[in-house]
Amino acid sequence: MGNGSPLDSDAIDESVEQVRRQLGDGVVDVRFRYGKGQPFTRRDGADVRAARVTVTPGIHERGGYFDIQWWENGDYKYHYREDGLEFRFGREAANEATPKPVRHFHPPHDLDVHRRSCIGIERPPELVTIAVLKTWWTGVENGDESLVNAQDGLP
Repeated sequence: MGNGSPLDSDAIDESVEQVRRQLGDGVVDVRFRYGKGQPFTRRDGADVRAARVTVTPGIHERGGYFDIQWWENGDYKYHYREDGLEFRFGREAANEATPKPVRHFHPPHDLDVHRRSCIGIERPPELVTIAVLKTWWTGVENGDESLVNAQDGLP
């Protein structure tokens, strides 16, 4: 992702703050990664590579977490995980030259598949974050991961 573009620390921070505004006490922890393959740690002021936002409740478990990344070209990745479940929303400009959708969803149990995303916008990070949380919350409320990405044209 990013198609050679640098990571966008400001967009990552904006996304994290929007998750905090939307979920309040549902945000259990926030950690940041500063280099590829490094562990997630507390914020230290440097440019970040990714954020991990631990949330509660989860779709089937007590909680899970989102790994969030943004690139300066507008690509993004919201990868959700909880025990036995993961899915990913993304935007990948490099997909324009392929049959894969630029804004896409990798469904649970088959992360290699690129389905059209129900998220109908690309910017700003705050609105994309609201859309991701809305579709995730539909799955949480119903305890049903098949409802994630079932909406249309979010937000």
